[in-house]
Amino acid sequence: MPYNLLLLPLLGGFLFVHLTHFFRFAAQRLDGYRLLFQAAIAGTLLVVCSRVLIVAFELTVGHFPWHAFWWRFAPFPYAGTSVVSLALGPVAAAIVNVFIGPDAAKDREIRRHGNLLTQLLHRSARERRLVSITLDNRKWYVGWVAESPSLYPQEIYFRLLPLTSGYRKPDTLETVITNSYESVLADPRFPEKELVLTFAVSDIKIANLFNEDVYNDYFAEPELAAESDGRPSHHHHS
Repeated sequence: MPYNLLLLPLLGGFLFVHLTHFFRFAAQRLDGYRLLFQAAIAGTLLVVCSRVLIVAFELTVGHFPWHAFWWRFAPFPYAGTSVVSLALGPVAAAIVNVFIGPDAAKDREIRRHGNLLTQLLHRSARERRLVSITLDNRKWYVGWVAESPSLYPQEIYFRLLPLTSGYRKPDTLETVITNSYESVLADPRFPEKELVLTFAVSDIKIANLFNEDVYNDYFAEPELAAESDGRPSHHHHS
């Protein structure tokens, strides 16, 4: 096969890696050289599959009806194999995606290769559980992760829909609530997307899943805990 025809299987391999959920999230961790190597491996497999399909078709049916025309259009040995391998890339990706969706693929890759903070934020987003984060300036937020960070090395932000915010005392690091967003979240005039905050992952010093009942019973300031006894706890905002 001429070397210039090898570009088509390589492109087919790249399309397969890029469009397949199972490999796309894994590819987010790779640099350019390793991604090229992964695409080359996929392209090689596509060439083998393409050649097997063409040989099987020729043994079963005979030459393609448009074989003479194709030879005039592309008079290179194995040009058809190269073109079919390119077409097989997105087709194979669509077949794999039927069995492994984007949520399952991302969940698997983050569990295997994500750091502890990424795993925590992803779990909060997946299970719609409240998360508590403390920034390096002692600002404190409780809310739902609207968009967890991906595995891209350059991905340094995540988005949070806040429920409450406040700060930690400098001497004891006890939390003090200064703002509650419950009434705003319940107001239909303000879409949730307009209330979402964006944070740099590098600014987070403490992060954990947040249980409102546990916080009110054991960690809230006395006057806030007393107030919470008189109203239902806010657990989930849809």
